[in-house]
Formats: sequence, C-alpha cells, structure tokens
Amino acid sequence: MRLLDKHSLIAGVCVQILLLFLAGSVSSAPELESESLMRSCQLEIVAAVQKELSGVEDLQIEDFGDIESWLSGGTADSRISILQVGCWNRRNGVVPVQLSLHQNDGREARRWFKVKLRGRERVLLAQRDLQRGEPVRSSDFASSLVDCQNLRRETVNYIPEKMIYQLTCNLKAGEPLPAKRLKPFRMIKRGELVHVVLNQGGIRVSTRGLAMGNGALQDVITVKNPASKKYYQAQVVAPGEVVVAY
Repeated sequence: MRLLDKHSLIAGVCVQILLLFLAGSVSSAPELESESLMRSCQLEIVAAVQKELSGVEDLQIEDFGDIESWLSGGTADSRISILQVGCWNRRNGVVPVQLSLHQNDGREARRWFKVKLRGRERVLLAQRDLQRGEPVRSSDFASSLVDCQNLRRETVNYIPEKMIYQLTCNLKAGEPLPAKRLKPFRMIKRGELVHVVLNQGGIRVSTRGLAMGNGALQDVITVKNPASKKYYQAQVVAPGEVVVAY
C-alpha cells in the first residue's frame, strides 16, 4: 500500500511538472512569434532605408514607435514587408515607413509608422580655419564619419584633387564643408591680360591675350588676340594662363 501511494505521488508530481511546462510553452509562444516578427521587421526597414541612403553608414533603429504592439497580433506564419519608405529627416532621425502584415489566413493589414534611426555619414571636415574667398583644395579637408543628426545642412564628401575651389563663407577647423558654400575658384577675370600657350606639331608658342570672360580651372573661355583682333577658345590651366583649345 505504501509502495502504491509512493508511485501515485511521483506520478502526480510528474503531471504537475508537465502541466507547468506546457503552460509556460503556450504563454511564451506569442512572445517568440512577436520577437521573430520584430527581428524580421528590423532587417526589412534597415535594408529598405539603406537602399535609399547609400551614403549613410552604421544605420541603426533607435525607436520602432507603435510597430511592436501592432505586430503582437501576428502569428508564426505572418510575413512582414515594406511597402513605402518616406524621406529620412537627418536632424531628428525620423523616417515614415508603410508596413504590410500578411497573415497565414490570407488577410493583410497595412499601416504607416514613424521610425527613428541613427546613422553616420562620411563628410569633409576643414583641417584649418578657412576664410571666405580664399582658394581651397582637397588637402585642406579630411574625410570623417559624422553622426547625421549633427549635420544641419547638405555637405560635401569628396572633391577632386586637382580642382581648386573657394568658399562663400568662413569655415572653422573641424566644421563640415557645406555644399552650397563651395564654388570653383575664379583663376581668370574678364578683361584681364592672360598668358596664352599654343602647342602645335611639337612647337610651343606663347603670347598674350585678352580674356573675354571669367574662368575657373579647366573652363574653356573666349580669348581675344589684341594684335589681330581675332577670337579663339582656350582652356584655363593655371591662374592667368590658358592653352588654346582645338
């Protein structure tokens, strides 16, 4: 009798443990499904935004907004897809995203969300204090990754090594180079006498000419020969110097 009671007790304990295990599995199943949908959603959003913002690196989601609660009604067979991605506001990090949730029974739910992201963008930073109007080159800047939320305006991330530009504003060391504050440096002014070089058949001829227009490096301008009064096209190669173009 005692042996039977002992076996009954053990069986009862085993049943209770099994019930507790099953209860825990059932309660955690929706959580696991929701977590899986969230991971899928995160990957989809980052991939979609990254496609639109190819110049942004280290893109990460900071806040999903109401997405997590919206996905809690999904099942293990649910699928997430991105329908549309709006313009990313770099200053506050918010991008509008339209999501679609496909249920295993064929139903589909769509909704717009505001997702907050962080990312870094490679820009050119001034290596020294630069003054308005002075000639600047690529060597005056250093490429660096900067948090997009710290960039208040459109910036430059590359300038050709041989080109010379000038700023339309002062720029302190460490500040990013604004795209709208940069223009080609004017090497020749209209009305000035310039040094004209003519290369033909291995022969180099130098003379003087009158510039009929302003010119930056590699620009082609009209030059007038003061003696013959003839006009010809020449390319700007240096301050006050042009080469006749054919």
